[in-house]
Amino acid sequence: MSSTPPLSWRPFLWVASALCVGTMSTALASPLYPLYQAAWQLSASMITIIYVAYMGGVLAAFLFLGRLPDHIGPVKVLRTAMAGIFIGIALSAVAPDAGWLLAGRIVIGVASGLITTSATAGLVELEPAGQPRRATLVASTVSILGFGLGPLVAGVLAQFAPHPLVTPYLLVIVLVALVLHALLKMETRPRAGGRLSLQPRFMLPAVAARPRFALAAMGAFSAFALFSLYASLSPSFIAGLLPWHGSAVSGAAIALILFCSASAQLLGRRLSAPASMRGGLALLAVSVVLLAAALHYRSGALFISSDLIGGLGHGLAFMAALNIANASAGGGERSGILASFFTVGYIGTIVPILGVGFLADRVGLDVAVVCFCAAFGLLMAAMLWQTRRLLPLRTA
Repeated sequence: MSSTPPLSWRPFLWVASALCVGTMSTALASPLYPLYQAAWQLSASMITIIYVAYMGGVLAAFLFLGRLPDHIGPVKVLRTAMAGIFIGIALSAVAPDAGWLLAGRIVIGVASGLITTSATAGLVELEPAGQPRRATLVASTVSILGFGLGPLVAGVLAQFAPHPLVTPYLLVIVLVALVLHALLKMETRPRAGGRLSLQPRFMLPAVAARPRFALAAMGAFSAFALFSLYASLSPSFIAGLLPWHGSAVSGAAIALILFCSASAQLLGRRLSAPASMRGGLALLAVSVVLLAAALHYRSGALFISSDLIGGLGHGLAFMAALNIANASAGGGERSGILASFFTVGYIGTIVPILGVGFLADRVGLDVAVVCFCAAFGLLMAAMLWQTRRLLPLRTA
């Protein structure tokens, strides 16, 4: 990595756009799951399998290809990843059954993992003012905005436009093509290469930084787990809590938590990492208490409150976690360590939600979600205790 920061903002902005469009593409299917469920007679567990297949692709990219941006450069990796998103979206648009959709989601997952690491590393490298903390704020905020725009746009188009399982994908295909064209025109820096190993490797920072890194990774795990609950299953239980119905409503509910997350990051950008992490974890805990109460009392007001507070907690916790992880990484190994950080985060989108989906088939969705809320609340209590020990407020 060059020690001289670039002079132009254009490459930085195009990489940020790639991150936004890429994450928008990955979240596009969330409000469409009830439509797929009705069209193909899928069970709740099958919906979670399709959702988790995408996450499996993400983890494969992190573990096998996470060091690729350090080896050949983040922009080159980003080009390949955007091409993968294009292919995966096209497969999803023409999918005649669950098998084709599953294949499309796996391709999107692999491409998404590459986008996450390469764009984050690329923003740090291309930030003209040379301020890594600002670059990580842009990375976390833009990715959250993309995740929010995806379900919102898909939900509205699916409800009001013709061909609801095709039309939402067409708009994103155009955006992906535009960003990919811009990335192909960007100049790239030569890398001192060496032999690239595709052997899976979970890279860790220096020993002294590992306890804080572990806490940061678990912060991402927690934020991703709560969002994943809303993204994969909330369209199934939201109909009983709100007077409005349709994919636009479920898409808006998913987007709301992420727009609140992005707002929290922008408003709380001057907070120290310890303060942001404490506030985020506490808000996530309050959110699941309200969600459990909303299911018990069948209250739309409590559900909306849970959604809003969960979004604020998601933003603060994820912003703090990414700053801590980025600070623990050396320049030459940044992508590998960020890949490890996101690996733990994305495990949070797989294991808890897969358990909720299979439990829902046996005891009902409401009971399964309440069990999730109880376990998640205990995890937040343990992490708050660890945060007090590892991240005293006097530290940055």
